[in-house]
Amino acid sequence: MFAVVEAIRSYHARRGRLSPNQREALETLGPGLDLAQTSDPLDLDDEFGRVAPRTLEIGSGLGDTAIELAAANPDRDYIAADVHTKGIARTLILIQRTGLTNLRVLHADALDFLTRRAAQDSLREVLVFFPDPWPKARHNKRRLVRREFADAVVRTLETGGVLHLATDDREYADAMRQVLAGEPLLEKVHDGARITARPRTKYELAGEREGRHAIDLLYVLRAAST
Repeated sequence: MFAVVEAIRSYHARRGRLSPNQREALETLGPGLDLAQTSDPLDLDDEFGRVAPRTLEIGSGLGDTAIELAAANPDRDYIAADVHTKGIARTLILIQRTGLTNLRVLHADALDFLTRRAAQDSLREVLVFFPDPWPKARHNKRRLVRREFADAVVRTLETGGVLHLATDDREYADAMRQVLAGEPLLEKVHDGARITARPRTKYELAGEREGRHAIDLLYVLRAAST
């Protein structure tokens, strides 16, 4: 039995004025595409209208990575999760523009989604690309990758499912390794240079120009011993 997510947040709400197009997208597209607006119990087969491998991207930002992945893999379903309204609105606009049917958004706390709403063994992948490192020591407790996150990932991934993280903050990479090493069912299969199949984000490109390079961490969920 997993407890409701603690009040400590791994994000800081950003404020900003929405454009008329963004506001319209939230009002007209959100009710059909935002999983935060669906009632519980959540049935992803029903939401997507099929049975397929499913990927959750946490911190999807403006939606570019989710759009690229969903377009390249029509046999898979994707959920772009972010708490920031402008990014969700832009993602909704891109979904409408591209006509993708295998992508939904989640305008909510993804850790709460993993812990409380998503069914057990319901995801093939969880992606976390360049989460906020919260570099000040007093803010480290706000990092997404902590014990509660590892527990939630193990609960929600199917056996053989993948957790893929990327960061250009070496101290945070070390903290990720330490947290995930404490979960015996997560087997590390890659630790190092960026995985070329991962889409490059604008944030990543800007960091590379400043001499920061990504560290990719890949874990596979092993079957529990019986």
